[in-house]
Amino acid sequence: MPASATRLVEIFEKAGLPPGVLNLVHGEGKEAGDALITHSGIDGVSFTGSTAVGRAVGEYCGKHLIKHSLEMGGKNVVIVMDDANLDLVVDGCVWGGFGTTGQRCTASSRVLVHQKVYDRFRKMFVAQVRQLRLGNGLKRGVDVGPLINEEQLQRVEKYNDRARKDGLKILCGGKRAVSGMLGKGFFFEPTIIDNPPRTHPVSCEEIFGPVVVLIKVKDFDDAIRVANGVEYGLSSAIFTQDVNLAHRASELLEVGIVYVNSATIGAEIQAPFGGIKHTGNGHREAGGLGGALETYTEIKVINVDFSGRLQKAQGVDW
Repeated sequence: MPASATRLVEIFEKAGLPPGVLNLVHGEGKEAGDALITHSGIDGVSFTGSTAVGRAVGEYCGKHLIKHSLEMGGKNVVIVMDDANLDLVVDGCVWGGFGTTGQRCTASSRVLVHQKVYDRFRKMFVAQVRQLRLGNGLKRGVDVGPLINEEQLQRVEKYNDRARKDGLKILCGGKRAVSGMLGKGFFFEPTIIDNPPRTHPVSCEEIFGPVVVLIKVKDFDDAIRVANGVEYGLSSAIFTQDVNLAHRASELLEVGIVYVNSATIGAEIQAPFGGIKHTGNGHREAGGLGGALETYTEIKVINVDFSGRLQKAQGVDW
């Protein structure tokens, strides 16, 4: 264990912090995270992060029989049917794709659009995204803030460089923002990639930035195949006025969350949150069905005999 992590453990032990106190510890995962997870006083772990790190956390917790809930990657999808209200869809996809600079596990990073309305939606969507204002997220009038750090900015750049190298069409954005004060921060222009191959990295892998890919689909069944064709399964949405299609999508989409005529973000705190496949290990956070009851509560069965005598096994209906 690194010296700084050992020091962290010593501080906690010397402080004698009682259970029930909320402690916020800042630090790199390799140090602060490892120190907390491997500490003998930890009875349960709730992890949010990448699938790769989540696997490592799950392996350690499984080996040591520690309860754990893993909330990992996502490549969330919006399905747009030909009967959808496109004004509503555009608003939802702009908010879902570029709110919080796309840095949220439920961000709308894939938009599957029915071929009958693909061109019209693309034109409307690009026009609205081009109006988004980059800048200090604490200032009024700013729509899109910076990425979390230089490393994440480089990651987003890498995906866009790959898209450009492979001849994909970038409808807007696609590069680091360098004008004026933006050049001193970790800003990336809101980006839309036009109909990339369904197996291309930008279509399948989590970028975690202000990048949305548009994919043309033939019909509902084609959309479901594409939506389920990635390793993740967190959040999804379908825009349609057909209640039957909405219910079919809710059943067929391999995800933990389905929205109808809304973006893939904005989960309610009272509802169980989590995903399937490489997104999570089956547990749910928040909500009455999630963490409190299933993941972190130990069930104890207590039997009390008030008769004052030990019942004999013979003749007793167990």
